[in-house]
Amino acid sequence: MPEFKILNNIIDYMESNGVTYNLVRLSINEELVEEINSVNKTSFTLSDLQKAADKCLAHEWLTHFCLGRDRYAHLQITPKGIDAARLQQKAEQLKASRSLLKKISDYIEDHKGLFLVFGFILGIATLALKILADN
Repeated sequence: MPEFKILNNIIDYMESNGVTYNLVRLSINEELVEEINSVNKTSFTLSDLQKAADKCLAHEWLTHFCLGRDRYAHLQITPKGIDAARLQQKAEQLKASRSLLKKISDYIEDHKGLFLVFGFILGIATLALKILADN
């Protein structure tokens, strides 16, 4: 999700330079696209990041610091954006640190419809074998 890549990029900059959110400005341009793609090993385009910035603006994770001609220039992260990015990072960390049994359980939960179909097919096959074996 490119929205969180943008937000995480801002937070990384804040932490590495020791500045607060109200001192950081951002513009969605080719330089940012290259930076995010190189850090995250992704292949986002400028259009992808602009759409992600629109989502961030809609959720009030980013705001315009000053108005100008370029809609994607002079953006600033909000406290809501910082919280959203940190929650996403924590969720990813928790997901990565699950035990093998929990991963299997989650996989079954995510694909329970598929297991239901397999169980139905197995039941029909067993019934067919039972009927054919009696004849």
